[in-house]
Amino acid sequence: MNPLLECNALSKRYGSVTALSDINLTLERGKIIGLLGPNGSGKTTLIKLINGLLVPTKGQLLINGTAPGTETKRTVSYLPDKTYLNNWMKVKNLLDFFEDFYDNFDKKRAMICWRSFILIQMTI
Repeated sequence: MNPLLECNALSKRYGSVTALSDINLTLERGKIIGLLGPNGSGKTTLIKLINGLLVPTKGQLLINGTAPGTETKRTVSYLPDKTYLNNWMKVKNLLDFFEDFYDNFDKKRAMICWRSFILIQMTI
């Protein structure tokens, strides 16, 4: 059985800034793991790489033996403390984004929920 998470020589750079450098990490199933470190140590970058929100500069990251993508989103969940969406995005852009992000995303149902949310906000 594959490890839950494997990072092999994983690195991520933002221009000239190195956020992660040659990380090697294997997490087996059935463990509770804490990701600790000071500000700027790469914790959020690693989490975004695991979720497929970022692409590694080099190295390999596998979840259940698979690179981050549609299939791994069934295993990994992420709730950021700040939005990772761009301010310029309109509802249509967000729906397109999530439709690409999740293979079971129902755009029509999301639009119905969005319209209901707007109506509720207008009545408050």
